[in-house]
Amino acid sequence: MKVLLVEDNPDHVELVRAALERVGASEVHVVGDVPSAKELMEKESVDLILLDLKLPKTDGFSLLSWVRGRSGLPVVVLTTSVHPQDMKVAYEQGATGYVVKPTRFEELVRTMDQVMRLWSPGG
Repeated sequence: MKVLLVEDNPDHVELVRAALERVGASEVHVVGDVPSAKELMEKESVDLILLDLKLPKTDGFSLLSWVRGRSGLPVVVLTTSVHPQDMKVAYEQGATGYVVKPTRFEELVRTMDQVMRLWSPGG
């Protein structure tokens, strides 16, 4: 599975990348902002987007809306935000899932395994 991780925190990038590799992601593309995500998606095909909401330049909600206007690609919000309003808006704008970033690596691996199984192509 080809995954696009849109995340600007280097510590979170490394943890999520390691978790995705452990559960079998074939490719993990990482970008740190919405313009870079759009540019990558114009050139590369991906099967799943993991999207942080709090990004520089513009927030993750704008990318979520942009993706929904173009495709049914699964977009799982992967964020530290536990605010009910963020979750509500994410689902209203078409998020496929909403995962609060855990702090322990093994918990993150379990979460990424579930995400990969739920949203794998043909799954």
